Amino acid sequence: MTEAVKQVCGYVFEKSDILRIYAEPFAYNMASCRVLEKAGFQYEGTLRNNAVKNGKVIDMKMYSLLKEEI
Repeated sequence: MTEAVKQVCGYVFEKSDILRIYAEPFAYNMASCRVLEKAGFQYEGTLRNNAVKNGKVIDMKMYSLLKEEI
């Protein structure tokens, strides 16, 4: 999965004028957070009480990758 994320992000940066890609996984989803980190995304912070899933209010994490970082 990490390699797929890297390839998609590289393609987007190469073929567009996008400067920043961000992702907001659920805070409890450590596997998704790890994939993003291994793909070069930087952790920016926790978005507290940012979503409702199955009737429960949960936190999300913010990650970003800048074009200049790849």
